[in-house]
Amino acid sequence: MFLATIIISCGEETNPLIKEAKNGIKAQNYDAALASLDQAIAEDPANANAFYYKGVVYSEMAQNNSIVGDRKDSYKKMKENIETANDLYAQQGTANLESVDSQLLVDKMWGREHNNGVKYATNDTTVAKVDSPLELSEDHLENATIINPDSILSFEVLAEVYRLNSKIDESIETFKIIIEKKNPAEAFDYDRLGGLYIQSEQYQEANDILKEGLEIYPDSVSLVQKLADSYMNLGNNEESIKVIESLIEREPDNPQYRLVIGTQVYIMASTINDEVSAKYDEIFNLERSLRNLNGAERTQAEQKISSLRSEIAQQEATADELTEKSINQLKMVVDIRPNDANAFNTLGIIYQNKAASLFDKRNATSDNDEAAKIDAEAKDNLREAMKYYEKATELDADNQGYWRSLFQVYTSLGMNEKAEAAMEKAGM
Repeated sequence: MFLATIIISCGEETNPLIKEAKNGIKAQNYDAALASLDQAIAEDPANANAFYYKGVVYSEMAQNNSIVGDRKDSYKKMKENIETANDLYAQQGTANLESVDSQLLVDKMWGREHNNGVKYATNDTTVAKVDSPLELSEDHLENATIINPDSILSFEVLAEVYRLNSKIDESIETFKIIIEKKNPAEAFDYDRLGGLYIQSEQYQEANDILKEGLEIYPDSVSLVQKLADSYMNLGNNEESIKVIESLIEREPDNPQYRLVIGTQVYIMASTINDEVSAKYDEIFNLERSLRNLNGAERTQAEQKISSLRSEIAQQEATADELTEKSINQLKMVVDIRPNDANAFNTLGIIYQNKAASLFDKRNATSDNDEAAKIDAEAKDNLREAMKYYEKATELDADNQGYWRSLFQVYTSLGMNEKAEAAMEKAGM
């Protein structure tokens, strides 16, 4: 049997240096208070109360600093001294008023900074209006993470405030900290970080973090879609398609997966079509210049035209294959979900863009008969686009974007009365 003695000292402070320091704190004479506390520590390096009151001094200095962003150094010193005090209290088996208040002080300071950060980020009416609320929110939340680096909540809010304030690099770094601190991180964290990497064109980093997230959350559609985006931006279209197809293999009747792959595949085709369109423009300009060229210059221009046409043929074959794949997936979507206005609209966009590509081809074709053939094919695609746009407006009559697209098609097909009606509904 033994007795463990815990010293509870809630009465008067007996150390005169500590008493001096407390009086200095009350008088807001912080330099004098710190001098007394430093002397107390020099005399007794194990004086836990001296470290505690140094933490109090720095917390007061921080709160009395009207420039929120300049409080960081004071908070760091507060944190260091409170941690030292807590370690000494634990080693000495001492429980006193200061040992209890030490943790309460940290919680109190953290709560003030965190809550103010949230209030400025959300335009809370209880805080004073300022010119740059998001900047002030950042300062408060950065202080909160210094005071309590274990508060994942403060890091989460800070990362979102950085994002809202278009500070993408800072948001990325904060989400990296969140993922490291959580065990495991949530699918949202991987999703947001992957999206930020894509936004900042760090595609390999996006690819790596999204794959890491999918190892934990293999059923996350959003992570799969962003992973496909990262592959596409890395120029690996085949891998991008493969990633999305893995979702369809698991759930072939899920229209959302098919909508994702249909849209994703079409984005790839559209990128190729944009390159082809630029090449047709180049051919058009080169052919116009031929009349003024002779000899080697003319031969060089003709060779360039031939080379461009060869490149276009290969790219068009790839784009056509991708486009048909996209159309097939989207047609499955509308079969499964016949009231999906977005899917019908996307089909309209695809056919309208197919027509636009054919018109580019027509304009770069010198053979009149061939040009007429291409023109007729383009108009057939416009009529297909019209059919899907009309269905989209039938399902969502208030969507002005759908009506604008329909107006363009009607105009291109010479359907002037319908074009006028669509223009009115588009609010144009």
